[in-house]
Amino acid sequence: MISNISPSLSQEEILKSQILLTAQELYQRYGIKKVTMDDVAKAVGKTRSALYYYFKNRDELFEAVMISLVDEVINELQEIIYQEEDLEKRIQAFCFAKIKGSEKTRSFITAIEARMDSEERSKYSDIMWNIHQRMMHSETTLLKKVIRDSVITGKISETDPNTVDTLLFVLLSSIRGIRRESVIETYSNQWEKGAVMLTEMVLEKIKS
Repeated sequence: MISNISPSLSQEEILKSQILLTAQELYQRYGIKKVTMDDVAKAVGKTRSALYYYFKNRDELFEAVMISLVDEVINELQEIIYQEEDLEKRIQAFCFAKIKGSEKTRSFITAIEARMDSEERSKYSDIMWNIHQRMMHSETTLLKKVIRDSVITGKISETDPNTVDTLLFVLLSSIRGIRRESVIETYSNQWEKGAVMLTEMVLEKIKS
């Protein structure tokens, strides 16, 4: 979930972060439909007009909360990846982190989806799709940087960009599939082997 607010932010940035954090907590507790702009303003200790300075409506606020969530996930992934030294371990660390997922993030998504009725699912489908696309793009950008770092340091040769794009699409799609199936007891012990196999396949193609 959205992390603690950095003390280096300006007053406006601090207030915006407080609004996002508060909205996220209320969404998780009550569901999106039941949380109004007034509710968020009251919880933050500000007027409703203060919220409208940053977000023009509830939909924009919800989307901003989800974008913040994506950004936090990417920052966490980057920290995990760069604890490792070589490309293989970095990609494997990425796979492990994505499949296991953040408990806080998972609980938030589960909570809001559980409280969505069919009308809300339809209403917010475009926002959720945009968030999915943003996550895919951010993850791809991060992994391209990891690969590029290995090229710059001479650990691997330059790889055709189209090949990299295809590899990363397959990798990210496969990770999502493994994560989905790993909740089934029959496959719960297979995800680590799957992550290792994915890493080996990606490395083999990059180095070929």
